[in-house]
Amino acid sequence: MMLADVLYSGSTGAVFGMALTASRVHLPSVIINQFELTDSRMMQVFAVAMGSSAAAMFALERLGVINRPVRPQSSLGRFSSYDGNFIGGALVGVGMALTGACPGTVLIQLAQGFSSAKNTAIGALLGAGTYVRFKHVLKKESPNQDKTASPSPRTISDVSKIPEMVLYLLLAGGVAGFLFLTSAKGHHAVSPVAGGLLLGAAQGASLLLTAAPLGVSTMYEQLSQYILTALGNERVGKPKLPPKSIIFALGMVAGSIALTNQTSLGHFPGAEVQMPIWQALAGGYMMGFGARLAGGCTSGHGLSGLSALSFSSLVTVASMFGAAILTRQLM
Repeated sequence: MMLADVLYSGSTGAVFGMALTASRVHLPSVIINQFELTDSRMMQVFAVAMGSSAAAMFALERLGVINRPVRPQSSLGRFSSYDGNFIGGALVGVGMALTGACPGTVLIQLAQGFSSAKNTAIGALLGAGTYVRFKHVLKKESPNQDKTASPSPRTISDVSKIPEMVLYLLLAGGVAGFLFLTSAKGHHAVSPVAGGLLLGAAQGASLLLTAAPLGVSTMYEQLSQYILTALGNERVGKPKLPPKSIIFALGMVAGSIALTNQTSLGHFPGAEVQMPIWQALAGGYMMGFGARLAGGCTSGHGLSGLSALSFSSLVTVASMFGAAILTRQLM
């Protein structure tokens, strides 16, 4: 069983890494241009990926293969039951705007040899490590709070009272309308629609092989747990074996490298964005810390969470993109 878990996690990671590379949403220039509102390719791919991922989840749930993975809220107990989603999402958005990466795409940038990727990844690991080390003091608990009980995850339908079938139809219509109203600029070997469908296929593969949705930022938490434990901090504990998120991330890197070696996809002239070391480190740190505070990043909340109609993901993604766009406009 452990060997099967390793193979399935690594394989789905490879498929996801190939899909990100082929769609080219890992490119810093594409990410930054999206937040500067000058190129809609990233959002086109994201919209198609979310729609196809939602279709895969809906079909597999109706067939009885999976239970839809609705993501729980992240509450700090400060001002809302979703305050962790709001603050964490905003931090991820600022980090993305500074680095031109997210916790998942920075792994593809590492595979493709982007100069800023190493510092961004180090920053993300430090941010996740900070969360792991101090998460016990981040959350404010009520004196009457039952520590053994956790609130049930709520869907957008639960909060809005709109039937789920109507929400799925609105999602499909929104994706189609967005594609109709926008157009990708520049040279791209794979169209945004094809890129989004590839990411949706990766979601389907993950659900079928591992019974879990796509997500990357947990890898930084697991890796930081190993590092902190090795440094003598036993309190943080170690991940359960096998560390599926780390294996998934390694598969992403391997898949991206393999695809690039066989095709012309990947790193190409004009994709690089030069930035100071401090900017990559600071942005990476915000992403790593924010993603764990919110309980997920662009893949976990954006691609998987919204596809499952998770309300916590709606809060997180809205905060993420809002903060990212505002940051780039100010810069």
